[in-house]
Amino acid sequence: MVPVNPPGTASRLRRLPCWLALASALLALGCAGAPPVARERPLVLFPLPPEKPRVQYLGSLSSTADLPSHRGKFAEFLFGPPEVRHPLLKPINAVLSGSKLYICDTMLNTVVVYDLVSGDSHVLAGDRGIGKIQQPNNIAIDDEGRLLVADKTRGAVLVYGPDERYLHAWGRPGEVAPVAVAAARDVLYVCDIKDHEIEVWDRRTGGFLRSFGGKGNTPGLLLYPTYVALGPDGSVYVTDTGNFRVQKFSPKGEPLMQFGRHGDAMGQFAWPKGLDLDGHGRLYVVDTRFANVQIFDGSNGRLFLFFGGPGEDRGNLDLPAGLRVCPWPAIPWLTERVMPGFDPEYLVIVVNQWQSHLINFFAVARERAESP
Repeated sequence: MVPVNPPGTASRLRRLPCWLALASALLALGCAGAPPVARERPLVLFPLPPEKPRVQYLGSLSSTADLPSHRGKFAEFLFGPPEVRHPLLKPINAVLSGSKLYICDTMLNTVVVYDLVSGDSHVLAGDRGIGKIQQPNNIAIDDEGRLLVADKTRGAVLVYGPDERYLHAWGRPGEVAPVAVAAARDVLYVCDIKDHEIEVWDRRTGGFLRSFGGKGNTPGLLLYPTYVALGPDGSVYVTDTGNFRVQKFSPKGEPLMQFGRHGDAMGQFAWPKGLDLDGHGRLYVVDTRFANVQIFDGSNGRLFLFFGGPGEDRGNLDLPAGLRVCPWPAIPWLTERVMPGFDPEYLVIVVNQWQSHLINFFAVARERAESP
């Protein structure tokens, strides 16, 4: 069948190359022109004014629609916004390496990778075959760039190279239930929720070396430990969730001190989960039920500050679980959101398991000596 052109089609077709040339020029301007003007966002600061701000909420993401887009405004007008890819369903933990954010999602049962600079995304390349993830509870990155995924269902820590290629699985299926892992120089500290203890594994072979903890509520014992982190001096911090506290151990597993107890006052916990430390030894602990983050002095347990809180507004949290602290990264998508005069030193990533704001970013200001 030969299509019949309506009247006037020939004249319009003759003009089409001109319109295409104009569209191409405008498209190029849209892609390569001046950077888009940042939207006005109400500032969310902690503590509240008139106190000096120490923490600024920067924004959140839940899918690739929230990532930076390099498609110009005119391109979006012509073709629409970029396709939404890899939406998160129930994230539990995340870690940033360079511009790549590695996110454990316990409903997708994989690790989703978002690039905060390019806006690209993908599923962890090694998550297939013998490297298939069954339940990613936590992810860490060692100083060689290897990805360590604590998989409770497989009873193992899955190890992937910096190129995301699967290397091996360490563990004892049926005997250990890893829910978190932290890498020291020579060993791995693995949080075993099954036996309420911290296991210490050889970092090169994955072989079991020793353990500390055990079920109980006295100092040094644990009840459903969920997260483990290392301080600048090598001290081991464990979220003792069932006992509503954080415990601090020496690298050999000797109990040193504990933070908090069950209660609803500041410095106390209702259901502590993710924790991490910054380079100054400050301890950040997220509480799922309080829906906030409390910052302590990691050496003596003194409470400095808290931020977040329950609710759906920007800067609030809903069933937060994972938390990660890292030095301030040179990522424009984050830097452009920092208010003038606020000098960020650390980035805090808090992972919600619920709500529309799933991965939340907070900037922590650099401490400066006060003028006399």
